[in-house]
Amino acid sequence: MNPDVRQTLREEWTSAAPYWKKWDRHLATQSQAATDLVVNGAQLVPGLRVLDLASGTGQPALTIAQAVGPNGRVTASDITAEMVEATKDNARARGVTNLDAQVADAEHLPFPNAEFDRVTCRFGIMFVPDIQTALKEIRRVLKPNGRFSFLTWGPLEENPLFASTMGPFMKHVNLPPPPPDAPTIFRFADLAKLKTTLDAAGFHDLAVTKQKVSCPWPGPPEAAWEGIRELSAPFKKIIATVPPDKLPGVIQEVMNNLTRAYDGKQVNFSASVLLATGAA
Repeated sequence: MNPDVRQTLREEWTSAAPYWKKWDRHLATQSQAATDLVVNGAQLVPGLRVLDLASGTGQPALTIAQAVGPNGRVTASDITAEMVEATKDNARARGVTNLDAQVADAEHLPFPNAEFDRVTCRFGIMFVPDIQTALKEIRRVLKPNGRFSFLTWGPLEENPLFASTMGPFMKHVNLPPPPPDAPTIFRFADLAKLKTTLDAAGFHDLAVTKQKVSCPWPGPPEAAWEGIRELSAPFKKIIATVPPDKLPGVIQEVMNNLTRAYDGKQVNFSASVLLATGAA
């Protein structure tokens, strides 16, 4: 994998980090159902030691900390120091004391062998450039028969949130399709591909299921568009590619889509996601 890809990903998510902190409460509400899927898929009980990858500003790590209780421990991790600091701030603000956070690259996890009972990741594994190296690392840090719980996005056409916001831009962008295993948002949108990838890494007791969840954005369409635009690091490249003379019309189409989904309190969308669980 080209090292430039890793640097680009790091730069994109570093630039997005201030906005993740800005929209933290909105994002937590929007992704609550997805967080619940990851947490439930991990089969948590009090006292477990859990590693959460790509934690962003702290979810689902903060929810996991509650589930494992004071005798358990959660390590939240992310590739950007800015996200890690935001997680620490959120943990302090909530009085969470059984969580630590540190910068960690999934391809080179800085932890001993068999350190964790569980590894979780919500919407992160599709962005790991060398997925097999990362999965090997995850198996290494899991205890024997320790479990993982991962969530990825389903196909674009089954996700109104993205179809309504990215779709209008894609009509005016002439980007070549990415390579099949490029680190993109829909890299593991295919259930069979995700299961085959995990199986190749040596995990067992695998289950990959497609789920439908709600992902409402609290507040009016204008705030929803501002938040979605600022939060999605990969989306910014697409927006920047649209010809300037087309941009007002495209944004108006997006706003029309969001307004149709607004009920006076929140912008309502459902999402197609894939939940993958298994054991080391």
